Amino acid sequence: MYIYSATTMKQRRLGSFKLIAFLAVLIFAISFFASSGNKKSPYSKRAIAQSLTAAVSKNEFPPAGEIELSEENEKTLGQFTYTLDQDLQETLIKQFESYKPDYGAFVAIEPKTGAIRALFSYTRNKKDIGNLTLRASFPAASVFKIVTAAAALDKKKANPETVISFTGANHTLYRQNLKPPKNQRWVRKMRLREAFARSVNTVFGKLGIYTVPKEDLNHYAEQFQFNKDIPVDLPVEAGTFEFLGEDPLSVAEVASGFNRNVLMSPLQGAVMAGAIANDGLMMEPFLVDSFVPNDAGVAYQAKPVPMGQVISSETARELRSMMQDTVRVGTSRKSFRGLARHSSKAEVEMGGKTGSLTGNNPKGKYDWFVGYAKKGDKSLGLAVLTIHEEKWTVKSSYLASKAVEQYFAPDLEAVKVRRKKKKS
Repeated sequence: MYIYSATTMKQRRLGSFKLIAFLAVLIFAISFFASSGNKKSPYSKRAIAQSLTAAVSKNEFPPAGEIELSEENEKTLGQFTYTLDQDLQETLIKQFESYKPDYGAFVAIEPKTGAIRALFSYTRNKKDIGNLTLRASFPAASVFKIVTAAAALDKKKANPETVISFTGANHTLYRQNLKPPKNQRWVRKMRLREAFARSVNTVFGKLGIYTVPKEDLNHYAEQFQFNKDIPVDLPVEAGTFEFLGEDPLSVAEVASGFNRNVLMSPLQGAVMAGAIANDGLMMEPFLVDSFVPNDAGVAYQAKPVPMGQVISSETARELRSMMQDTVRVGTSRKSFRGLARHSSKAEVEMGGKTGSLTGNNPKGKYDWFVGYAKKGDKSLGLAVLTIHEEKWTVKSSYLASKAVEQYFAPDLEAVKVRRKKKKS
């Protein structure tokens, strides 16, 4: 029989008190962190966009302590951190300043997260016309062929190997070429992937008339954010899309991008490319990574937010294969020629779509490149726009190739090193 001594009783009481104290602290900690975790940040993307409007319109990204964030009529000073890749940003700034187009814009997005890695607007004469990356006053031109191709592929109305008969030149669009030809002597035949890579207007015009119904074209335009507000922490304008007539030529002009009525922003172009690179899943873009108020309040921390599956993963893969042909044998082959030799060895997948058209806001010849590059888990969706009033100084596709070269520099440099070793 065990006999409790006074010392033993005292030790047991002390142990009980310690256990109770420990449990009390544990319960308090759990309740505290649970309440903190459930407490939502009062800072929304919309509030951040409003606070950054004036600065970003001037290509400025305010550092810590220089911004007032307004939410529910309250103003808070704090510190911003951005998602920008400074090396990529600086590389493109130098390229624009070197070639000096009259106007230009560059946006790059990380497809898997939506993080904006570069955002830059350029004007040669330093006119204050706002940040061009956020303006949707630019004709989409042949970039819209991405939407038409996506509709045809996603609805199983065509595939990259589908052969389409047509008449006429590659870059013109006439009513007579959209009709069944009377003389088979002048009929040309081309696979869809080649027509995409070479940007053949009549092929895509015929797709819009005979293959892709107007309602499908309208649906996929909205999927790629035309006529929609992009949920981003920046004051971006919405791209616009509409059919101006019911006649076949009007439909063909929209489907081929041969019009000045379908408008988009460079940011939208990068978002489109990002979705294709991300197997059809579009992510909300964001520039601000975090905001920490000076008064130690609840901080804002950005998180990846899916916008939705805009096309199937199979369609995205087919589109990428067609976009690869653009840089390999199509309209941007010369711009990517040097890079392609190294990228194939480095296993960097690259693709895109060009577009060119004369515009009026601002006035000049508009040149687009919307594309992507990826290797493994690393990828980039990008859009480049240059506008030339008289003298054409640089192609947008060339600037895009320099962006890819910088972003994937370690992989490409490794190829160059291996080649030098083989020669020696």
